[in-house]
Amino acid sequence: ISETLSQQLGMNFFDFVNKHRAEEAKRLLSETELSILDIGLEVGFNSRSTFNSAFKKHVGSPPSVYRNSVRLAA
Repeated sequence: ISETLSQQLGMNFFDFVNKHRAEEAKRLLSETELSILDIGLEVGFNSRSTFNSAFKKHVGSPPSVYRNSVRLAA
């Protein structure tokens, strides 16, 4: 699977999974009042720091900044 993802999408398996986790986290950050830690755990990360790093890599900002920007836009 990893080889196919790498060839077809240009990303490894972990990046593929984390991209989808980050997308679900974006939804939860904008639609719920769950804490950032709870959202990270809910989407499959084992710690807040791992969640923050992966989220920032795929979204471009930390979860707290993303949540604040979504709230300001509403």
